[in-house]
Amino acid sequence: MRPLPELSVSHYRHFLLVAELGSFRAAAARAFRSQPALSLSIREMEQRLGQPLFEPTQRGTLTRFGQDCLPLARELVDHHDRVAGALCGLASSGAGSLAMASVASAATHWLPELVAVYRERYPAVSLRLFDDNSEGVERMVLAGEVELGVCSPVSRDRRLTFEPLLRDAFGLVCHRGHPLAGRKSVTWREIADLPLVGTIAHRQLAGYPQAAFMLDRQVFVSNMMSLLAMLERGVGVTVLARLGVPPDSPGLAFVPLSRPRIERELGIARLAGRSLSPPAARMEEMLREKARRGSRSVA
Repeated sequence: MRPLPELSVSHYRHFLLVAELGSFRAAAARAFRSQPALSLSIREMEQRLGQPLFEPTQRGTLTRFGQDCLPLARELVDHHDRVAGALCGLASSGAGSLAMASVASAATHWLPELVAVYRERYPAVSLRLFDDNSEGVERMVLAGEVELGVCSPVSRDRRLTFEPLLRDAFGLVCHRGHPLAGRKSVTWREIADLPLVGTIAHRQLAGYPQAAFMLDRQVFVSNMMSLLAMLERGVGVTVLARLGVPPDSPGLAFVPLSRPRIERELGIARLAGRSLSPPAARMEEMLREKARRGSRSVA
């Protein structure tokens, strides 16, 4: 099989103009090119195809080969123009698709308002949002399943870039009837002997000696909704970052932990050295703007 000829869209456009107008001079004027330049374009096309497109003695008259090429050339140029128009639409009109992932706490309590505004601004964008823990969010970004992740930096993988957005403080979460529920703050020492319900989020505290007692727990719950339901029934207490607690929960209280105050960092994870799609770039800027408008620290 012979190699495909290297022909540009301009070659095909010039061919179509000459064929439709029946004149090299008229085609050159329509294309805003000089006649010698347009004639050179047609000669290049004929040389690369290996067959004449126009009769040498009747300028502007198609050969049999040229007649066979005409509908194919027209189809190619029409397809090119449709694709180019669609690409321009993606770049300028807000169309396209976006897949992103977030830790469940941010997806539940920090992102809904932002997603609502995003959908209002860019209704043509197909948006998919997944929630997972920070390790899972980073895995999805690395696998190319999502473009953006809102999480804590856990792997320090060099294939990822991380842009901090806010800091979220940890606190005691308990039933509102608990003796500590009305306190302005409690220390880690004060909760060391309480019946603690463990959760996967406690991995973030593994490096803090003040929280070492949390490794010795009687109950472990992996699902956040199940955990909150147990706490509302008074089944123990737990430690969560502030965004992990529903702000409108009538049965739960969040009491900031002190001495020391421990925070997790939340931010944007994305692949290093990769350009974002227009929908993802818009979402990234909206995340930054939301962080700038609000407090950088959630207590």
